[in-house]
Amino acid sequence: MRTTSVVRHLSVSGLIALAAVTGCQRSRSSNGVSDSAFVAVLADLKRVQGAPGLSSSQRAASRDSVLQIHGLKPAQLEEAAKQLAENPARAQTVWQAVQRRAADTSKATRTVPK
Repeated sequence: MRTTSVVRHLSVSGLIALAAVTGCQRSRSSNGVSDSAFVAVLADLKRVQGAPGLSSSQRAASRDSVLQIHGLKPAQLEEAAKQLAENPARAQTVWQAVQRRAADTSKATRTVPK
């Protein structure tokens, strides 16, 4: 009876540890871009894309600035996107987070007095 309880406890502990390790690996691409960083960058880029009154050169400079602020190179962002595309369910969750953050950011910038 006691042996069964110990084995069951170890099995549950092992499953929890495996889930935690797998979850941590999923939240960071192999090039070191976490999901939260990816969300932040894409939300900022989405905001730049929708900003009224910017010329194409100003948009390009703003995009470069966003990447620089977050410490990313375009190739890193592209690689993270490719890896994310390999898991459609996770990609959908991340994209929804991007849209929420972009919407929250644009609401906040509209309500700030100039």
